[in-house]
Amino acid sequence: MEEVKSPRNILDIEVNVDTDEAEVKLEQLKEAAEGCTKAFEELRDAIASVGALIQVPEVKPSNIDFVKILSNRD
Repeated sequence: MEEVKSPRNILDIEVNVDTDEAEVKLEQLKEAAEGCTKAFEELRDAIASVGALIQVPEVKPSNIDFVKILSNRD
């Protein structure tokens, strides 16, 4: 049979929390998180708008024969 070891010392810790203060801080944290979410959504929309403005039109290749032009130089 295995010997069950128990701790030699037991430490009791009592924790007192002011729930009103904790609730206020939790509410502030929720509001901050909502603000961050909104800011990131606005940033996403702004980046999308800038991306739409920066679109480069498609360029078609020219039919210029540069070899012919350069071979006719003086």
